[in-house]
Formats: sequence, structure tokens, C-alpha cells
Amino acid sequence: MAARSKYEMVQRWAEIVIERWQARMEALEVGSTGELMRSFHAQVTNDANGDPTKVTFAFLYYGRFPDMGVGRGITLSDVPAPGRPVKPWYSQVFLGEVVKLGRMLAAKYGIDAAMALSAFSDSIYQSGITIR
Repeated sequence: MAARSKYEMVQRWAEIVIERWQARMEALEVGSTGELMRSFHAQVTNDANGDPTKVTFAFLYYGRFPDMGVGRGITLSDVPAPGRPVKPWYSQVFLGEVVKLGRMLAAKYGIDAAMALSAFSDSIYQSGITIR
């Protein structure tokens, strides 16, 4: 079997992330029409050498709301809301998978992965994004 390139490894990782998100959504009964499940896409962007520099995930925006326990009149300041369960299909899976990707890249390619994860965590912190 031929060794996978970084691009192939990251592309497959992105596909696995989507599969795990969808499995988690099914387990938590997120969405009822299937439209959200069908909306998932991933794109791996490479530099001039063919090395992956960015992974972009896209899906319908409203899919984040159950993960945070908001929507339909419930705001983030209202969480936890009685009778409104938080369904953590996105954040927990994503952060766990990012760590796994970092470990795989570090094992195969060394320091590159550690630097990428450091840059990722810095960008999350600086953006003010709250991961629930």
C-alpha cells in the first residue's frame, strides 16, 4: 500500500469528521428533515507544495443551535433552559478530532503538526469563539 500524502491524510480526516458529526447527530436526534445532514462539505486548501494549510467545513448555520442549546426563542444567555436539552454534536466531536489529526501528523511528519495545532488554538482564542 502506498504511503498517504499529507493532503490525502487530511482529506480523509475531514471526511471522518463529517461522518462522526452525522453519527452524533443521529444519536442525539438533531434535525428531522435530513437537510442538515446533506449540507455537510469539507474543502482542504493546499499551499504551492501541495501541503494542506487549511480545512474548511460548511453546513447549514442553524445546525450549530442544538449544539449550544439555543434557537426558537432561547438565547445563549437563557442556557440552560428548562426543557431545552443541549445536544453537543459539533464542538466535542470537532475538538477531539482536531487533537487526533495533530497526533497523526506529528507521528508521521514531526513538528509541522505541533505548529499547526498551536496556530489553530491561538486563532480560536483570539477570535473569541466559545466552544461548548
